[in-house]
Amino acid sequence: MSSRYILKSRFRGRKGIPALTQLETIKEAFPEARTKVIERGHYEVIVPLNPKNISRTYDVRIAFTEFGVKVYVINEVLKVAEQRAKLPHVYDHKAQQLCLYSISNKEWTSKQLIRKTVIPWASEWLFYYELWLINGDWLGGGHDEYAWENKDTNELK
Repeated sequence: MSSRYILKSRFRGRKGIPALTQLETIKEAFPEARTKVIERGHYEVIVPLNPKNISRTYDVRIAFTEFGVKVYVINEVLKVAEQRAKLPHVYDHKAQQLCLYSISNKEWTSKQLIRKTVIPWASEWLFYYELWLINGDWLGGGHDEYAWENKDTNELK
């Protein structure tokens, strides 16, 4: 069997947008983005996002393949709102990996452009994060991860 056949059959059945195409569309929309090729089909892009004119600029690292996306804030340690123990809607508090969509509900699939979905969602997350810092109330929707906390004492109900 030729290696050409093996390579073709390895990628047979793809239904998503190729990672290289994702990278090209991100670079088109964000020419200031810094890019890094991790390996074939695995890329990282650092995009500066400013959720509102009065907001600070956050450097967001987007690591992606054709099959998945992970988003991190990298240029600073995000603060935690008073009376809260952790950041809202993150997969990893320490790594500051943002939770932007439900994987199980397929709110994002590899058929969608990162530039038109994940990046705007990251900007929206940062907007709601800045509001959350004011009083600890997450207004960005999604699941209620603070239902188990008593906001006044930060203890279990």
